[in-house]
Amino acid sequence: MNAFIAAVRAIVWKDLASEWRSREQMASMFFFALLTLFIFNFSLNLDPAQVRELMPGLIWIAFSFTAVIGLGRSFIAERENDCLDALLMSPAPKGALYLGKLTANLLFTLAVEVVLFPLFVLFFNFDPGPDWPMLLPVFALGTLGLAALGTLFSAMMVQVRARELMFPILTLPLAFPVIIGAVQATAAVLAAKPLAHYSGWLQLLTAFDLVFVIVAYWTFEFVLES
Repeated sequence: MNAFIAAVRAIVWKDLASEWRSREQMASMFFFALLTLFIFNFSLNLDPAQVRELMPGLIWIAFSFTAVIGLGRSFIAERENDCLDALLMSPAPKGALYLGKLTANLLFTLAVEVVLFPLFVLFFNFDPGPDWPMLLPVFALGTLGLAALGTLFSAMMVQVRARELMFPILTLPLAFPVIIGAVQATAAVLAAKPLAHYSGWLQLLTAFDLVFVIVAYWTFEFVLES
């Protein structure tokens, strides 16, 4: 168990150190997120009531497509840097490789979301309400589901020639339940509704996250070998 945890930690540290040197993945995610925000802000002329009604959907559209941009490069970067074969030949369990990549991708995506959400508040001039801290677990659960699927499909698509097209086609439809649950929970938090009103959506997000992580964990070795 200690060796497994050490392998996960090593993969996470490798990805964080590599991103710190290149800043390639984070830069592309931030640029796309800002571009999406600018498009929404200048193309939609909304009154305050419309802003509050549409904001959950706009937020998760931006989060989802930004996540796809970053997750799609998770294993492509390993291949371009000639690190993929070394990872596959390492004695580390393939499950540890998956969990390490998943953790790093989750951290990258959450970092972008933490910056992007205040910009939504600023650009659209809306009040997130007194319960805004409850958005943190909603963002975490929704992003975990996206990252769990995205990490698996990124490994699956690394050898595919049309991977830039196939990756979002495969990932987003399967992530649809997570996105819907996250949008509904975000809407309830922004409307300052009691926890009991959206606890079912949080439970749904948790259930889908567990299913996605467990299935991806057990199928990851087969995906790499194929």
